Amino acid sequence: MTVMTRRETMDRDPLRPTIKDTIGDRVRSLALEAGARPRAQGFGRLFPQLVAPRHRLPEGPRTLDALLDLAETMAEGEEIHREPRRKCAGDGDLPAAYTYLTEFVLNDLVWQRRSAAPPARPSESAPLESLDLLVNRRAGVLELESVYDAPRDPQDVRRMLLGQVAPAPAGQARPPRKGAANDLPRHPRSLDPGRDRIARAGDPRSDAMLVLSQLHVAFLKAHNRLVRDGLGFQEARLALRERYRWMVMNDLLPRLCDPQALEEARGRAGAGSPGAVPAEFAAAFVLAPAMARPSYDYNAGYRNVERGALATRLVLGAAGRGSDALPEHWIIAWEGFLPLEGLAPQRARAINTRIAGAESTASTLARRHLLEGYRLGLPTGQAVAAHLGLTPLAGERLLAALPESQRGAAAPFAQATPLWFYVLAEAGDPEGPAGARLGPVGSRIVAATLYGLLGAQPQAAGAPGRPFDHFTLSDLILLAEEEDLLAL
Repeated sequence: MTVMTRRETMDRDPLRPTIKDTIGDRVRSLALEAGARPRAQGFGRLFPQLVAPRHRLPEGPRTLDALLDLAETMAEGEEIHREPRRKCAGDGDLPAAYTYLTEFVLNDLVWQRRSAAPPARPSESAPLESLDLLVNRRAGVLELESVYDAPRDPQDVRRMLLGQVAPAPAGQARPPRKGAANDLPRHPRSLDPGRDRIARAGDPRSDAMLVLSQLHVAFLKAHNRLVRDGLGFQEARLALRERYRWMVMNDLLPRLCDPQALEEARGRAGAGSPGAVPAEFAAAFVLAPAMARPSYDYNAGYRNVERGALATRLVLGAAGRGSDALPEHWIIAWEGFLPLEGLAPQRARAINTRIAGAESTASTLARRHLLEGYRLGLPTGQAVAAHLGLTPLAGERLLAALPESQRGAAAPFAQATPLWFYVLAEAGDPEGPAGARLGPVGSRIVAATLYGLLGAQPQAAGAPGRPFDHFTLSDLILLAEEEDLLAL
């Protein structure tokens, strides 16, 4: 009797492209054959020395089945606290808004697509032979592509177009000090779910969740505030890009990375660029799922709201129904996510191998990222650590760093661990960072990539507009709120 593996009994093979993917691949393949050249970049390898099979996970269905088992254990479940404004078990020290800045930066650098249909392989369970078939629609230079690949305001082309919020129903109110222009611009309502009120933005991922969507809106408003200072479009764009780069390198990175790894990366800044976003970074910087809370105090009217209920599509309603835009009572109150007032903000979750939220959603997300690392043929965490001259987290030490309920599924990977899982385990190690930041391997991948892509630490001196010597995420929100107040 033939015994089917768990991979074979799933509704869809997780490594097999969807029909939509296949059609898209074929169209792009025909365009390339006709001489078209995509604007997109490719992906590189941060560690090209680690491409041999001995540095990667073993190939085959047994590994895939073990990855699926491991993904199931990464769902945290609902047993953890339900009070967003009170620090409880599992919380870190980062204000909650940095979860979504981390996701925004990753989206600004990585948007993966295949450039052509993959060639026939001897086994469906084999990783890609090279990264040549993958394209990155992002330039990989921290230039706010998703913000500026979007329409400008037709009334003043120096400004970025914003969407007007919809009126609140009776009994609901717009948060104080918020103007009407607090949504992404949207297409009209449609009975087609794929077209219904979708955002007119450079990246549809920005509109998946309200917190991320509202962060995107903050960048648009910050640009428009700089225009009010008398800058033209190009000057305001350059000014905001310089501030954004300062924010990433001097506000976000020090909060996420080991200080020694940062110092090493600074010392090598400008010595050479990876030329393309490394696939290892695209895996290691997927931190937002581990940092996201199961619920948030979104604004004064929506306390302790399940994260899933903050999906933009749920708030807008079913296709062809509901309001034309984001209802005004769904504008975010950033003071609950950042230290902008006397009360402590909500905190991001400590970085570890658990993903909070609905169990099915969390395990599906974990499965996608674990299988993606396998598909890309990434080196294991231990291989990277050894290559960097670090002591690998392996064997009993690795298992001891994990929740007890996860150790059985992780045992097959104790000596050769998927890179993404290794980065999260290393960060959550009670004998190491204990969830406060990334560990040695994760820190070095992230810091080396960002300093390599940027070339050197950004300097504020040459930025147009009002001078600045620092620009944090809080400064971005305050700049955007200036635009709100001036528009009221």
